Amino acid sequence: MFKNFTFYALLIATVGIFSCSSESDEQNNFIQLVPNDDDTTDDDTTEIDNVPGDNFALATLQIETSWNTADRATVSEDATTHGPTAYYFMENQEMVLISKEPDGKRTELKEPPGQERSLDVVKSLSYTATIFNIPENGVTIAQVHNRSTGVLRPLVRVYIDDDHRIKFKLTDDPDSDSQYTTINGPLYQEGETIEVSMSTSNGTASFTATTPAGTFSETFTPSNNWTPYSNEYYFKAGVYTEGNDTRAEIRFSEFDLIK
Repeated sequence: MFKNFTFYALLIATVGIFSCSSESDEQNNFIQLVPNDDDTTDDDTTEIDNVPGDNFALATLQIETSWNTADRATVSEDATTHGPTAYYFMENQEMVLISKEPDGKRTELKEPPGQERSLDVVKSLSYTATIFNIPENGVTIAQVHNRSTGVLRPLVRVYIDDDHRIKFKLTDDPDSDSQYTTINGPLYQEGETIEVSMSTSNGTASFTATTPAGTFSETFTPSNNWTPYSNEYYFKAGVYTEGNDTRAEIRFSEFDLIK
């Protein structure tokens, strides 16, 4: 039996009265937050409506971020209770995720440990979003990853490259960080609406990306190199930067996980 976790936005109709307690602050329509890191600037201050967990059904998901970590290290928190922060918040009925500038930084929603499955299991993740501040070397926006020891890269990832083209990248060898097959999709301009879906079934991973420039779909069958890792796949979606010049941002208006 499948469980459908639908991420939906609710408009807050009333604004609470500001008080000094944290409980009252979380009920206010706008809160000023500054992240606790060493390179905080005035631009880090973010106005936020409310907690994403109050507006989207985030059960069984984690928020993973490297916002306040060194290098590419990340920390994961329960997506239903974490926030609001300068990198994960609600605004204008959209769930917003922002990554820091350095290469390899990320803010993503992911299935937590224990949710890994074989590609034979039928499940899907789809969303509607807009992306802003695409880094100089592109940004990853969706992945079918694998938690097995020794796996260095996701099986498949969807990313917007520096030429503003949607691309699918298939990892041929999970033990290598450089063996890929890249497939070019439609063009994407910042601020355009994009619809992304990824699903697994019958030992394959299928992806579709739709932009105003067109729709692009591919189904991937893992190489035999993936056979030892066949039961450890999971979904991720958000912004994973591959540049050093800007803070990639994704705004979800719809987000559906079916499994």
